[in-house]
Amino acid sequence: MSSTIRTISQDITLFNKTLTFQEISQNTREAVIYIHGGAWNDPENTPNDFHQLASIIKSMDIESTVCQYSIEYRLSPEIKNPRNLYDAVSNITRLVREKGLTNINMVGHSVGATFIWQILCALKDPQERMNEAQLQMLKLLQTVKRIFLLDGIYSLKELLEEYPEYDCFTRLAFPDGIQTYEEEPPIVMPYVKKALSRFHIDMHVVHSYRDELLTLKQTNFFIACLQDYQLNFKLYLDDLGLHNDVYKNGNVAKYIFDNIR
Repeated sequence: MSSTIRTISQDITLFNKTLTFQEISQNTREAVIYIHGGAWNDPENTPNDFHQLASIIKSMDIESTVCQYSIEYRLSPEIKNPRNLYDAVSNITRLVREKGLTNINMVGHSVGATFIWQILCALKDPQERMNEAQLQMLKLLQTVKRIFLLDGIYSLKELLEEYPEYDCFTRLAFPDGIQTYEEEPPIVMPYVKKALSRFHIDMHVVHSYRDELLTLKQTNFFIACLQDYQLNFKLYLDDLGLHNDVYKNGNVAKYIFDNIR
């Protein structure tokens, strides 16, 4: 079912590991782009994490209106944040360009949701001071229609207060300390509000009651910040299985499909 997009150029960002789960030719197609999690460092999490979920969506897409892809990025400690974020941005940008995608739905699980959140925060920097990756984020936001954040990490400060032991992986991605993470929700929310309004992006926040690695505290903190700024978003809470069950869950697949049609 899946195939690899091949490239003959130097592949530093691992673009050649992009998976195509479903592809159609209509100009009106909706494109779903998945970003896997894995605490910035777990090689067990790959683009293929979403194979089962994508298969369910494909089975529901009887009118063949959806394309589905899943991208890769380098892991820590080989590189540190934001370099792995920039890998994801570069690979999504290239995929959008090569496939001519216009209606983008980004789905991220765990740290994949973190990456999408960081992309949404692009306006925190003045455009004249943006590097190439940040400019790519800004351009991507012009084609993103919806984002689906599945059991995501949004605040590293809140994460380590709840789980001090998670320093074992945050320090690999942020060796200079979590203060180098520039997207703490209370700080960047004004810029996110501007981005959602300017680019007309729908935000969906999803969390499983049974997630054993991230309690609702992370998501509740996040949505409280969204509410403080009166931002429009949809929240889907349910028993969607354990943390690594969420990206395979049939109800999650149905929720995504129902909201992109």
